[in-house]
Amino acid sequence: MEQERKLKTVEMTRRIRDTHHEQLKDKSWEERVAFYKEQARALHEALRERAQHQPKQAEAAA
Repeated sequence: MEQERKLKTVEMTRRIRDTHHEQLKDKSWEERVAFYKEQARALHEALRERAQHQPKQAEAAA
């Protein structure tokens, strides 16, 4: 019997927020903006790579 997985979103959000606070607490406004822009760029790149490695939905359904 497979164990059910539970996603603890509140705890995950708090952990991410606390980590970002520690990383950015002594940074300037410009450094903070650069941090979030880099995070967004990395996410977009990861999503782009993931999409390239997955078959298209229409092809998979055929």
